Amino acid sequence: MKKGFTLLEALVVVAIIGILASLSMYVFTQARRAARDTIRKSDLTSLSIAFRARHDVKTCDDLSDIGYYPGRPIFGGNLSQWLPVTDLTNNVNDCGAFSEFMTTIPTDPTQGATHPYVFNLSQQPPTGVIKAKHFRITARLEKTSSSQELDDFARMSTIWVSTYGGVSYPEGYNFVIGD
Repeated sequence: MKKGFTLLEALVVVAIIGILASLSMYVFTQARRAARDTIRKSDLTSLSIAFRARHDVKTCDDLSDIGYYPGRPIFGGNLSQWLPVTDLTNNVNDCGAFSEFMTTIPTDPTQGATHPYVFNLSQQPPTGVIKAKHFRITARLEKTSSSQELDDFARMSTIWVSTYGGVSYPEGYNFVIGD
């Protein structure tokens, strides 16, 4: 009797290895996407903290600039758009440069050029809400949103527009943080 494997046995082993390899690759890819989404959420939290630090600064020469979020000069009075957060790099006003509050402005780990982190300030608020006293920063996560999450995001966008006079959230973006 010959010792060894038949061709059929070898093919079964190769097929099993192939299935395990493809499953491993899928799990690995999903884990990398989740890790990048975690980085995005962390970046937006850091940006939010820097925005709040700029808001709370009390050393402005122009007292009317105290208590506002950064970026008003960039918009040039027209807050009806979403701007890349990286535009804050050279944003200087009498309270100092935004870089004093965040030395390196983070960018999206993979989509920095096509889908940067963007921000918007309150613009035409209803009575009692002061212009540029509220902000939203948003990112585009790789995680596919469920229909419930998309509905919630649309509802948050409506509230941002109707309550604070902001601009509707940009299409395709699905994570937001703000004050």
